[in-house]
Amino acid sequence: MAKKVLIVEDNMIIQMFIESIIEGMNCVVRTASNSNEALSTLKHFTPDVILLDIGLSGDKDGIEVAEIINIEYKIPFVFITGNSDVSTIERAKKTNPLHIIRKPIDENQLKAEFEVICSKLSAKQ
Repeated sequence: MAKKVLIVEDNMIIQMFIESIIEGMNCVVRTASNSNEALSTLKHFTPDVILLDIGLSGDKDGIEVAEIINIEYKIPFVFITGNSDVSTIERAKKTNPLHIIRKPIDENQLKAEFEVICSKLSAKQ
C-alpha cells in the first residue's frame, strides 16, 4: 500500500523538489507551506509520516509543530534542515524525530534515506 506523506516546507522550490521525488516513489503526497496550513491539513489527512522543515516561517517553527504532532496526532515525522546550529539540533532531537535530513537535498540521498524511513515505519506496524 502506498505511504501517505505530508511535506511541510516553506521554500516552494524545495517543497516541489521533495514532492516530485516522493511521488515518484509511489507515495500519496500532500504539502503545506507553514505551521497553520500543516496543522489544518492534519485535521483531514492522516499521513504515515511527515517531512517537516525545522526553519518554517510563520507563527511556529518546525520544532514547535513537531511538539503539537507528538501530543495531538502521534504521527512519525522527519525533520529537514539547512541549520547546523548545535542548540537547534539538540532542541529538535528532544522531539524524537524518526530521522533528520540535511539540506541541500540530493535526490539519490533523499530516495535512499526515505527507503530507510519507510522500513522503520513498516517495522513499527
